[in-house]
Amino acid sequence: MYKDINERINAEKVQLENAMDLADLACWEFDTTINRFIFNDRLYSMFGTTSEKEGGYTMFPEDYIKKYTHPEDLQYCLDGFKKTLESGESAFGTRFEHRIIRGDGETRYIAIQIKIVKPTENKKPYVYGTVQDITDMKITEMGLIKSIKEKEILLQEIHHRTKNNLLVIASLLNLQSRYIKDKASKDMFRESQNRARSMAIIHERLYQSTDLKRINFGEYINSLVTELFCTYNAEPGLTKLKIDADNILIDIDTSIPLGLIVNELITNCLLHAFPNGNIGEIQVDFHPKNDQYQLIVKDNGIGFPDDMDFKNTDSLGLLMINSLTDQIDGLIELDNSDGTEIKITFKELEYNTS
Repeated sequence: MYKDINERINAEKVQLENAMDLADLACWEFDTTINRFIFNDRLYSMFGTTSEKEGGYTMFPEDYIKKYTHPEDLQYCLDGFKKTLESGESAFGTRFEHRIIRGDGETRYIAIQIKIVKPTENKKPYVYGTVQDITDMKITEMGLIKSIKEKEILLQEIHHRTKNNLLVIASLLNLQSRYIKDKASKDMFRESQNRARSMAIIHERLYQSTDLKRINFGEYINSLVTELFCTYNAEPGLTKLKIDADNILIDIDTSIPLGLIVNELITNCLLHAFPNGNIGEIQVDFHPKNDQYQLIVKDNGIGFPDDMDFKNTDSLGLLMINSLTDQIDGLIELDNSDGTEIKITFKELEYNTS
């Protein structure tokens, strides 16, 4: 039996042509016996020329590169073709992009797909592929990159200004405290000043970082605790400090409340753990634990009073510690058997941004 399938084949050819039109695709081959490209009318049209102008459908790689490749991409393409011809393997991988300058002088972006069929006893190597005009996609991509860069600069500036504003608040509190004679009130001003500084340090690190949403919390702990020791004039000979903090990147939504917690815990140690100039030690640990994080601040001082419920107290510092721990969905534990140890276990906050 015989059946005429010309109509079906013609229909399939039309469908293929339509699909290639929609995708801005053209085909090419490379004849390894004569080291020439074989182009078609569709590809010449993409390059803004014709087979008549080019003297036929074959072209040496060097001629194609020098005639149509953008000057800034020329050396890359020349080197790649040279390595490919020498090794028999594509130096570009299976896909690469470069710019072309069409016959009418317009610059376009193209993506080239490459397929190499290895030679056999009966067949020579066969190289072929497609060329796609991706100019519109590249323009959109470059616009997005530019927009993202502008937003990064804006966010960086916001962190910078927020840091400066917090430092201004801290300075105003410091100036105002000079007119206060009552020690308890003066201490309250100083503590508020340190809270503003602890947040300012976070924004300073975010401003300096390439990641504008996360900070290295291990480094932050070292900076903050060192500054608090200087603020409270802790004498190194009397109060020793040990910090063992892993360099872990923490999101800003978790970093700010966690930074305030560290500020309150260290402040409490420096103010209350070693009365009358007693010698003591403060240790800060920060490490990952399973799928969580653990912050431990402990001292070998006098400890909490036995009758004090640290979760129900009038102390502003302890109220803040408990409230901020709830804010990061953390668990707080107190060990008062040898000095004071407060352990906070938490996961990094995840917010729904949809």
